[in-house]
Parts: sequence; C-alpha cells; structure tokens
Amino acid sequence: MYQKVKEVAKLFKAMDNDLVRFKKVTGVACPQGCILCCLKTGLEASVLEFFPLAWHLVRSRQYEGVLQQIESGQPVCISLNTVCSDVTVPGCRFYNHRGAICRLFGSAALRYGKSGKLSLYSCRTLKDNYADDWGEMESLINRDKKAPVVSDYYFKLLAIDPYLANDYNPINQSIYKAIGKVLLYYSYRQKPGADLVQRFNPALFS
Repeated sequence: MYQKVKEVAKLFKAMDNDLVRFKKVTGVACPQGCILCCLKTGLEASVLEFFPLAWHLVRSRQYEGVLQQIESGQPVCISLNTVCSDVTVPGCRFYNHRGAICRLFGSAALRYGKSGKLSLYSCRTLKDNYADDWGEMESLINRDKKAPVVSDYYFKLLAIDPYLANDYNPINQSIYKAIGKVLLYYSYRQKPGADLVQRFNPALFS
C-alpha cells in the first residue's frame, strides 16, 4: 500500500514539473479563483489517483468528515472548499493531494485519433478567454516534442496498479474507495488503530 502511495506521489511530482514547463509554452492559465470544473457533477476518476489523498486523510485523521460528506450524497467533489472567499486560495481543500484529472485538466495535451494531433485538455472558459490566440497556441503544442500528454500519465498509473488505475467511478466514489483501502491496510497493521476500518462501509458503493 505505502509503496503504491509513494509511486503515485512520485509520478505526480514529475507531472507537476512537466506541467509548469508546458504552461510557459502555451501561456494558458485558468482564471484566478475559477472552480467551474470542480462544480461539474458526474466527473469520473480512478481509485489509484486518489491514494495520496486517502493516505493523507487517514494519517491526519480527517477521513471521518470526508466519509460523512460522501455518504450524504454530496454531488460535487468533496475536496471543493465551497466557503472559500479568498480568490488567491485554490478552491480545493486538499490541493497538494488532488488527483491526476485535477492536475492535468487545462494544463496538458490530448492526442486525437489517427492523426496524433495534440490539443489542450481544456474547457469552454479557457477557449473563450484565449480565442484570439488559440490557433497559434495549438501550433506551439504540436511543435513541442516534450508536450505532456494526458494518456501517457494514465499509462504510467496503469504500470503502478492496472486494476486500481482502471477502477473508474464518480470522483467522490473513487475517493471513498481509496480511503477504504487505506483504512483496511491500517486495520491489519493495528496502526493508527484497528477500529478505523469499522467506519468504512464497503457496501455503500458495491
């Protein structure tokens, strides 16, 4: 378990470095304080990409409130800080532990079809904000031999654990499952407490 958490965290660190460089190439950035993608319901992600978050929540004893939020049926990602009033602060409560989908959206390239053409993994807001420069920006992306491509990172997640990297669910469900696996791991180790796993209800998302 811990080894997988470390491997995903290591991948995320390399990913973040790639994305910082790539943003200098595209010149594209999300509007300050924008959380529109976080408010979208039905977004799916893999269980594996939320292992670092689950590990953090269990180790810091924050998992209880998160499980309650998910069980209440909250439709948007439980990481979203809906009471955040300072636009200089990311809307994500657990920004440093966010999943791959959160890191890559708006910051990496998608490869399309047989042509292999690259386009920014983006939303309508970004396309509208950069409408005048979009064509030139995509030309720059396709000339960039080191452009970070979304699928490449997901293949690297598959190499860490094919089953968990392919276990796609709505984001909150994947976070719930990831927390459950960390709790189960700790229950066997009797650390930080054997009672932890009793809080998790695996039947909820069976």
